[in-house]
Amino acid sequence: MIATHNSGAHENRASTFSAAIRNGIVYARPDGGELGGDFYLPAGQGNFPVVIAVPGGGWLASDPGGLRHWGEFLARNGIAMFAIQYRVSATQKTYPGPICDVLSAIQFVRGNAGELGVDPQRIGLLGASAGAHVAALAALAWDAPQFTNNAPANAYAGVDARVKLFAGIYGVYDMFAHWQHEIADFSQAGARRTECFMGGSPFADRQLYFDASPISHVRYTASKLPVFLAYGTADVVVNPRSQSEPFLRALKQAGHVVRECPVDGAGHFWFSEEPLEELGSSTGMVSSRLLRFLKRHI
Repeated sequence: MIATHNSGAHENRASTFSAAIRNGIVYARPDGGELGGDFYLPAGQGNFPVVIAVPGGGWLASDPGGLRHWGEFLARNGIAMFAIQYRVSATQKTYPGPICDVLSAIQFVRGNAGELGVDPQRIGLLGASAGAHVAALAALAWDAPQFTNNAPANAYAGVDARVKLFAGIYGVYDMFAHWQHEIADFSQAGARRTECFMGGSPFADRQLYFDASPISHVRYTASKLPVFLAYGTADVVVNPRSQSEPFLRALKQAGHVVRECPVDGAGHFWFSEEPLEELGSSTGMVSSRLLRFLKRHI
């Protein structure tokens, strides 16, 4: 039986889009705490493909509720979604914990596929901003020792954590480049989110920043993973010229199938803030392309 949070957990049928929503499903208990997520299941029978969605928040917050409109959208179109919390902190290092949390979520969904009504062989990852960073690492480096040699957080630690695809929205893919971008805005080290997340400056441990960068894990042996990348061309929070664009080139050079979706003039935050049905919205532009990618590759 799948556990839920004691407070605020419920299951309901949404009248606006014919799908089941289960909030507060507990998928892992790392370090004595609980991590949960919101599950969106399409109406009808069958083993649905499922996307595990990882919200942004600068490694300081992880609110799965911010992705509700995407869960409803995907469920309407026959794809389940599990939007998750992961470990965050404003004061202390959390790396590599959030990547381990994403892997735990994959293992939980695969291990409970029958009860959830999803296909264990058709699991994808979706992440935005910091969520795209940790999801990209989970997708590309699921078997890396720094992410797998941690204490099991649920009963499914031995379950395969590979996924069929990754979709990233204005993500951080090179931690050193993002640190350099941050120092232009934050003169005090304590204000830099990268340093809080990593536990120090890259000049204290360059290898740590290298290992924590998804672009470092692009390799021929992982090139069967299809990737979708969307970003705003006017993003000043996560610079696409030092993040999405180099990551895209590396993926193509390694042989990945990659679909790029630059949103002209868009900045940051729109993926969780703009309603999909809003005419001319950035999310509206991306939604049809993302759905086409998911249906083709999951």
